[in-house]
This record gives sequence, structure tokens and C-alpha cells, in this order.
Amino acid sequence: MTSSQHDTKTIGKAPALFGWHIIFATVVAATFGPATLVNVTFSLFLPALQHEFGWTRSEISLSLTIFIMVLVAMLPVMGRIIDAVGGRRSALVSIPAYAIALMGLSFLDGSLFTLYVLFGLIAALSVGAQSLTLIKILSHWFDRRRGLAIGLCMAGNGLGYMLTPIFARVMIDGLGWRWAYVGLGCLALFITFPVIYFLVRDTPQECGQTVDGCPADPRQPIQATAGLSLAQAARTRSFWLLAITFVLCSFALNGLQSQIVPLLLDRGLSSDMATLILVAVGMGSFPGRVIAGYLMDRFFAPYVVSGFYALSVVGILTLANSSAMAPLFLSAIVLGLSLGAENDALGYMTGRYFGLRKFGQIYSICLCFYLIGAATGPYFMALSFDHTGSYRTGMLLGAVLVGVSSLLALLLPSYKDITGRASAQS
Repeated sequence: MTSSQHDTKTIGKAPALFGWHIIFATVVAATFGPATLVNVTFSLFLPALQHEFGWTRSEISLSLTIFIMVLVAMLPVMGRIIDAVGGRRSALVSIPAYAIALMGLSFLDGSLFTLYVLFGLIAALSVGAQSLTLIKILSHWFDRRRGLAIGLCMAGNGLGYMLTPIFARVMIDGLGWRWAYVGLGCLALFITFPVIYFLVRDTPQECGQTVDGCPADPRQPIQATAGLSLAQAARTRSFWLLAITFVLCSFALNGLQSQIVPLLLDRGLSSDMATLILVAVGMGSFPGRVIAGYLMDRFFAPYVVSGFYALSVVGILTLANSSAMAPLFLSAIVLGLSLGAENDALGYMTGRYFGLRKFGQIYSICLCFYLIGAATGPYFMALSFDHTGSYRTGMLLGAVLVGVSSLLALLLPSYKDITGRASAQS
């Protein structure tokens, strides 16, 4: 038993609000992070770019694919860096760099090449501010309530789903899409950066504490973090089941999310109503992530994930077959709930299955699979529209893929600790 696992009753009482500053900071970082500032607002800018430059939806959507594929290329490198130097330093370099690059989109001149280069640059510079960094930090601070801590952090994504589309819509309508990109960059630069700088430390030991807030036991020396290497993890069935489960679901859910505004505009909804539906995704995602995290601390996480994904199949089919406001709004909330059990659940299960010793490296590769789905899904969805004049085919395929993901999650084995014994949580 390590010092982080001692019962607080035997060695002292843990602080009631242990780690609150870490959770608060990571919530802010997730709310105004690359995933929300770039991915979530993407569909709001799509009609404006299409109108100004005459590009097709698939041509514009390819920029999001490039953004995510650059992340896929950079994440394994960043995983090693974070394991070596910590998440805080990585974030403090990444945040101002990608914020300035995001502002650079305001200078687009009608060249698709420039659009693609800028999205690729934003991706490369933002890699240190992604969920990899936040979940790595939280996993060092929390063990017994790790699922809830990660869920609260990633609820920031849900909060960002609600806030950033409204912010971007107000900026686009009031000042134009160019100033909207400047405004989004300012959110990262003047909100996220100072919060990370002043509140975040990589480990509780830097603050004189231990995991979960347990006072250190002087009789127990601090042991090195345990876990598998990347090579060892890649030889397990759990690793590949996680990879396939999340790439399929990501393909479907992120593909649909990226096109939801133009999809609704095509059905005759106003831009305000379409934005409201997009915000509804955040309204579902915000509590969904907290609920998923809470449940993963109490039940076997793959069962939780499977249930959420099965629910999203209903949401996709409703969205594909209805034009009425109430069903559309409810289906968006359901999709948001399912998005609450995606890469944060992946990060949670990565730590449980493979430990924290090489967490950055292992999770970065798992996240790459998730991002491959997120990169190809939007382009496929837009391409299906360009070829058929409708998103229906892409949405039906998405429902099938999410259903398969739900079934694959049920095949994941029990957690095992580093000695190979079945975990009590499974």
C-alpha cells in the first residue's frame, strides 16, 4: 500500500475541499480550451466562410480534419513531454501560442491553403492545452474520486458548449466573423492562461500533500508511480478495445456535431434557433460528464459508457427523422449526455487499466484513435451532403457505429492493478 492509499482515519483527516483549486482551474481550461474554441464553434463559422469565399462545405470542413490530424501526429510527442516535464509547463507554453494563431484566422484572404495551414498551426500549438494535460494532472491529485474529478473538469467542455457558441454568435452578428476569431483567442489568452499559472501544480506533493488529500505517513516512503509502459499496454486486449470503441463513436458524434448548424438551417430553422440547438448539446454534456464521472467511481466504467452510447443512438435517429423544435432540442441534449462519456471516460479508463507511470504516452495514443474519428467524421458528414444533398445517410451510418461502440464497451475486461489482480472496482 502506498502513502496515497492510507485510510485518512488512521493518519489524519483529509481537507474537506481538497484539490478545489485544481478542479476549478481545469474546469476553466476545459471551458475555454481548444476543443470548445475551435471544434464547437466551427459550424457557426461555416456558413459565413461559405458565403464570403464561395467554398463548399466539404472544403471548409477539411480544415477541421487537418486540425485534428495534426493533433494526432503531435499528441504522442506531447505525451512524452508531459511525462517528463509535467502538464503545467506544457499548458503555459501552449495556451498563448495557440491563442495568437487562432486570432490569425481573422486575416483569411480567400485562400484555402491559408485556411488549412492556419488550422494545422493552431492544432500543433494547442496540443499542450488539450485534455491529455488536464487529465494527467487530475490523475495525480485524485484516486478514490478520480472519475468525479475528471467529470467535473470535462464538464467545463459542456459549459463551453453552452457559452462559446453564444459568444461567437454575438461576435459574428455584431462585429463579423473576423473579430469573432479574435475574441475567441482572447478568451484563452486572458482567462485560461492566468488561471493555470496561479492555481495549478502538477502533483499534490508540490503543495505538501498526497493523493486524495491524505496527510503523508512518515513511516511510508513515497513510491514511484506504478503502471505499464506503452509497449506493455499495446499488447493488451483492453488497449485495442478502447481504441476501436472510441474511434467509432467519435467518428459519428463529432461528425454530426460539426454540421449541426448548417443541417438545421437547411431544414428552415433560423440561425438563432440552430445556435440554440447547438447550445442544447452543451446543456446535455455539462451534467452528462459529471454524472458519468460520478457513476464511474461507483460502477464498472465500461458499463457506464455503453449505456450512454446506447442512449445516443436514440438521439441521432431522432435528429435524422424530425424537424420539430421540441424533438430536436431533446435529441441534442441526449447527444450532449453521450458526449459526456467520451474522451474523459477514455482518460479515466486509461489510468485504471494501465496506471500512471507512462500515462501521458499511453493516453496520448488512445486519444489519437479518438481524434482520428473526430477528424474524419466531420469531413465524411459534409461530403455525404455535397454528394447527396442531405445528411441523412451519414447520420444513419453514425447511429450504427455508435451502436457498435456500445456493444464493444461491454467486452472490456476487469481492471487489474500492477500485480495483475482483479480490481475491486470492477
